[in-house]
Amino acid sequence: MKEILNSPYKKFFLIGLLCHVVASWFSIGYHQIDEHFMILEFSNFKFGTVPQRVFPWEFVAKIRPTLQPTFAHFAFQFFKTIGIDNPFFQVFLLRLFTAIIAWYVACKVALRFSSAFTNPKVVFWATAALACFWFMPYLQVRFSSENYAAISFAAALLAVPSIASLQNIQGKIGQWLLMGFLLSCSFYFRFQMAFSILGLLFWLLLYARPVLKAYLFIFIGAMASVALNLWVDHWFYGEWIWSPIRYYEANIIKDAASTYGTTPWYDYLVLFGTQGIPPISIVLMLLFFVALIKRPKQLMVFVFLPFLIGHMAVAHKEFRFLYPMLLPFLLICFSGLDEIWQSIQSRKWLKPSLKILVWFNILLMAYRCVWPAKPSHFYYKFLYNYADGKPLQLYTLGRGIYDEGFNEIYLYRPKYFSEDTMKEIEFAPFIESQSQDSLLVLSYQAQLPFKDSRYDAERVYVYLPDWIMNIQLNDWQSRSDIWTVWLLRKKK
Repeated sequence: MKEILNSPYKKFFLIGLLCHVVASWFSIGYHQIDEHFMILEFSNFKFGTVPQRVFPWEFVAKIRPTLQPTFAHFAFQFFKTIGIDNPFFQVFLLRLFTAIIAWYVACKVALRFSSAFTNPKVVFWATAALACFWFMPYLQVRFSSENYAAISFAAALLAVPSIASLQNIQGKIGQWLLMGFLLSCSFYFRFQMAFSILGLLFWLLLYARPVLKAYLFIFIGAMASVALNLWVDHWFYGEWIWSPIRYYEANIIKDAASTYGTTPWYDYLVLFGTQGIPPISIVLMLLFFVALIKRPKQLMVFVFLPFLIGHMAVAHKEFRFLYPMLLPFLLICFSGLDEIWQSIQSRKWLKPSLKILVWFNILLMAYRCVWPAKPSHFYYKFLYNYADGKPLQLYTLGRGIYDEGFNEIYLYRPKYFSEDTMKEIEFAPFIESQSQDSLLVLSYQAQLPFKDSRYDAERVYVYLPDWIMNIQLNDWQSRSDIWTVWLLRKKK
């Protein structure tokens, strides 16, 4: 930490830290469904409060590694022992812990590897970018397997300080052991990290050539992690299993992953060009290809390229699969900038272009730090607080509010919660048959499809602010898909 705070880039690191903390609080929900169901809900299963009928097939097939769900499970237990029972605050604490660790590792990587660039200006831009790129806080607060794989892999590269150089790579026994342990943990967080680990080991063999004992201690450290994960999987599933083999058989041999959709090999280029947000994504992609051509021997190319090619070869593709290689990718891009800086630094278009990119990045960063990952979780939070430990009956027009396709959310449900779902066309005869004093109704539209003259309808929660909901321009709300919670009270 002292190295970070004494760095000339301290202000960028502290801005990055502030953005990570803000994103930890506001980025409620999940980026992708596995972030919740394969980790947080897995950990929730171990408390015995989830009915077996909603167990995902991955849980039943025992193909998922459980190191991260086990960590979450014991974290939840610890929070409860100190009086923190609210699941939303518990998950916030997990995001905050994750964000601080990820931020710290990213800062250390920036200081360690950016210093290898030849031009001081590029060192400046690379370090500032790794601290303050717009997508960094949002992705690095995620309690996801991709993020933890990225953290442990980057930490493994930091374990042996001299690995940032091609010259005189040496390490102490403890450093090589730690590298092996962290690399193996990275693999267990995300099995696809095997591509990058093999690339790293090949780079060490080809260019660094550390003494033979370094490989031995890397192996010993890795085996310690394997033993830990075997024990954790046994505790979690109740039997001795080899989760990497089960995962490979299910998703590669039986090709279960392809049931979620397939795309051509070049789809990752398209996904990055769009989801990375032009023009920033286009600039990064151009710099990336410059680095591949001009500096193919650098370490980051060896860890990123096998990872990318391996994922291109698999039919099912999602952009999030590449997130563990975020830091290596950015370092490759800035090595490309380092290669061409001398030839572009005097161009008139450079300064205004950089200003445009910087301001565009700032706007995207502000948006991504405060906008929720999954707005529906605000409704879960409202219902949890509204119940306040008491029985709660909800009538839902459409699918169940906790229904997420093939999965159901249980972590955030109020303790004594019950729900009746109905189609919108069934609501009128239902409400006409009621004699209760009050009913809580959730509609996925901004307006109720029917109003009974016996009841007053009060909108008690909607995610959008009141000043937007109070705008009655051309009856736009009647045509809008806006989740709304209504309290129907019988008129006196």
